[in-house]
Amino acid sequence: MRSLINIIGILLLGQGIVVAAVAAPGWRTDSWKQVREQQSGTITVLWDEIEPFIYLDKSGALVGIEYELMEGFRGFVEQEYGVQLKINWVKAKEFKDIYPQIRSSDASGLFALSYYSITAERKKEVKFSPPYMPDLNVLVSNNSMPAFESGPQLIAGLKKMTGYTLGGTTMEQDLLTLRERYFTAMPVKYNPVNDYEVLKDIAADPGGIGYVPVSIYVVALQRGIKVKRQRLFDVRREGFAAIYPKNSDWDEPVNRYFNSTGAKMQVSALIRKYLGEEVADIILDISAKDSLGLGKSDIELLTKEREIVTQRLIDTALVVERQRIQQGLLLIAAVVILMLAALFYSRYHTRKKLVQQLAQRNQLIVKQNEQIEQMNQLLKLKVLQGRMNPHFLFNSLNSIQYFITADNKKASIQYISKFSTFLRKIIHYGDELSISSKDEASLLEEYLWLEQTRFPGRFDYKITLPEHARQAAILPLIVHSLVEDALYKGVLNIKDNRLGKINIDFNLQDDGLWVAVTDNGISRESADQLEKRKGISSGEESVLSRRIRLFNRQGSRKINLQYTAGSGNNEEGFNRTSLYIPQPLFDGSFS
Repeated sequence: MRSLINIIGILLLGQGIVVAAVAAPGWRTDSWKQVREQQSGTITVLWDEIEPFIYLDKSGALVGIEYELMEGFRGFVEQEYGVQLKINWVKAKEFKDIYPQIRSSDASGLFALSYYSITAERKKEVKFSPPYMPDLNVLVSNNSMPAFESGPQLIAGLKKMTGYTLGGTTMEQDLLTLRERYFTAMPVKYNPVNDYEVLKDIAADPGGIGYVPVSIYVVALQRGIKVKRQRLFDVRREGFAAIYPKNSDWDEPVNRYFNSTGAKMQVSALIRKYLGEEVADIILDISAKDSLGLGKSDIELLTKEREIVTQRLIDTALVVERQRIQQGLLLIAAVVILMLAALFYSRYHTRKKLVQQLAQRNQLIVKQNEQIEQMNQLLKLKVLQGRMNPHFLFNSLNSIQYFITADNKKASIQYISKFSTFLRKIIHYGDELSISSKDEASLLEEYLWLEQTRFPGRFDYKITLPEHARQAAILPLIVHSLVEDALYKGVLNIKDNRLGKINIDFNLQDDGLWVAVTDNGISRESADQLEKRKGISSGEESVLSRRIRLFNRQGSRKINLQYTAGSGNNEEGFNRTSLYIPQPLFDGSFS
C-alpha cells in the first residue's frame, strides 16, 4: 500500500498561478486508439522499489508481484487483441514524484505501480485498475510494548507513544486519524525511505507505533525486524491497484484484464511465489469475517506471527551454537600450532647439549610419536568431515616426522606451514555448503604442492582459472577427488620415466561451470586392474559418486561427470575427467 502525495495541481486564482497538465518527459506513451490502429505500441510504467511488490533482485533484474502482473497484461493484450505491446519501465527518483506525474499528465499510455491504495479522493484525480489484492493496514508497535486487549487500553497508552510513518501515504493518513481522534499531542516522526525503514524506527523506539500494510508486516517479521501487531484499529480499504491519467483511453483492456479469471489466478500464484503458501492464504482471505466478527485470516495471521517469532529465536540459538563450534575449532588449531612451535623450539636447544644429545633425541622422538598419534586421532574425524583420502593425511604426517628426524629444519618448517594452512582450510570448508572456484583452486594448489614435495621430480601440474570464473559456486573438495585420482591412479603409475603432468582447467559458460582434470598417466581401467592385483580394490561406491548422487537427488539442477581417454597430437595417451556444475548451484536459498 503505497499511497499518493497530494500536491496541489489546481488553478490558484488568488495568486494568478497556473499549473498546466504535464506530458511524459520524452517517454513513449501511446494511446489505446493508436495501438489498435497500428497493431503495436508502447506504454510507460513508473515504479518505486518496495519488496515484494516491485524491486530489483541480486542480479539487477526487475521482479515482484506487480512487475509480473503488468507483464501479464502485455501478454493479455497481445493474445486478446492481436497487438504487439512494449512496456517501458521507468524508476522514479522518489516515491513522492509518481502520483503528481500521473495526476497532471495528459499522456494516455502512462501508468504507475507501487501498490497504490484505492480511495474515494484519489478516484477524483486519477483512474484505478480493478483491485488485484486486498488492502489492510495494521497497527504495529515496538516488540517490548504489551499487546493491548481493548481500544481504551491502547488509547490510554498513546500518551507514552511516538508515531512513525512515511509521508504522503495512507499509513500516514491512518496514523494522523488515530492521533486526531484519541490523543492530538502524540508526536509523529517521518522516515523518507520506505515502509521497512519505518518499521526499523518503530523497533528502535520502545514507545514506537505506526501503520503498515499486513503483507509488509509479515515480510518484516521474516526479516527479523522486532515489532508486534496490535490487534486493534485495523483499517481496510478497497484494495491495491495500478493508476493512470484521468483522460486515458486504456479503460477497456485494463478492466478486462484485471477482472479476468486468468489475472486473478496469476495474482494468487504470484502472492504464493513471493510471500509463501501460508502467508498467501492469509493475505488473499484478509477481508473475510466469520460469524463472531473475527476474521479467519486474522486467526491464521496470529498463528503465523507466532511461528515466525519462534523460528527467529531458534535461528538465533543455532547461530550462537555454530559460532561456539567455530571458536572451538579455532582453539584446537591454535593448540596444534603452539604444540608444533614448542616441538621445534625444543629440538633447536637439544643440538646445544652434546652430552645429553642422544637421551634428549630419544625423548623427543617418543614425544613426537605421541603427538603424531594424537594428531592421527584428530585427523580421522577431519577425514570423515572433509571426505578426504586418509592415506594422504597419514603420509603427510610421516613426511613431517621424516623431515624432523633427518634434521632438515628448513624443509620441516616449510612443509608444516603448508600442511597446517591446508588443514585449516579443510576444517573451514568442511562446514560450508558451497565455496567459490577461487577457494577450490587455492586448495588444489596447496594439495599438489604437498604431493609434489613428497614425490619430487615425478610430476608437474598447472591450474587455469579465468577471472570471470573465480566466483562460481562449487561443492567443497569435489575437484580434489578428481585430482587425487589423476595423481594416484594416473601419473604415479607411469613406468617409463616420463614426467607426469596434471592440468586443471576451470571454464564458466552460460549455464554452468566446467572443470576438466587431464593427466598423461595410465588409463583408469589399467589402474583398476593394478589395484585388483594388489588386493586393494574395495568395490564400494566412491565418495565422489556418493556426493554427486546425493546432490542430484535434492533438486532439478544436476552435476554430471564424464571420463574420456585417448591420444594427443604427440600420440601421448591422456585421461580427462570433465565435471559439470550448474550455476547457480542450488534451486533455492540453500547457500
